[in-house]
Amino acid sequence: MNNLGGMKKILKIVGLIFLAVVGLVAAVFLGQGVRNFMAKASACPATNVKTAQVTANSAVISWDTQDVSQGRVEYGINTSNLSFSAPEASAGKAHNVPLTLLTPNTLYYYLVTIGNSKCDSSGKACTDNCLPFTFTTSAVNKDQPLITALPTVPPTRVPSPTLKLGSPSATIKPMVSGVSPTSALSAFCKNVQINLGATSQSTNWATIKQYDIDGNGRINSIDIIKCQQSGK
Repeated sequence: MNNLGGMKKILKIVGLIFLAVVGLVAAVFLGQGVRNFMAKASACPATNVKTAQVTANSAVISWDTQDVSQGRVEYGINTSNLSFSAPEASAGKAHNVPLTLLTPNTLYYYLVTIGNSKCDSSGKACTDNCLPFTFTTSAVNKDQPLITALPTVPPTRVPSPTLKLGSPSATIKPMVSGVSPTSALSAFCKNVQINLGATSQSTNWATIKQYDIDGNGRINSIDIIKCQQSGK
């Protein structure tokens, strides 16, 4: 009886030891699983985040992922307000997102967002109190002209139009600038010349109206010409 009681006592102790060992092993594996889960939940899927090709107005943000994904870059000039967003054009494992229309000589902050995970410079996913990546755009080179001079094109000479004068259809008679000399006039024509300027209102018109050869009520140079032509 004493031997049987001793055996039961030994088996009970062995069972307790076995349960303790099993519990310890389970606790170790469970703790490791929890740690792995927490690490996986807090780790950022984006790795090797870099800023490249920085100019006065642009930059390229690149990163890698183990799985195929499509993310975006949230950026701005204030850490508490990343008001701009640049999405990727397509999914992949190697990622490049260009940022354009940036302000020269300015400090920019950015986060890489993949799905619901925001990745900051600590290498972890964050929701609040993120530590953004940064870069600074270069200053504008004042010595470089902003506008390239356009090539000078010499003006094309347009030939002046040539005016072709046709043959005159009629002979142009020279204008009469004066009255022929008195020595070439007849006595009658001399009287016409003497009375030049007289009109029908003149007091002696009844006497001199004979010299108004063209009959227009005025003695003028035309009357002298007609007088010579008529041979008076």
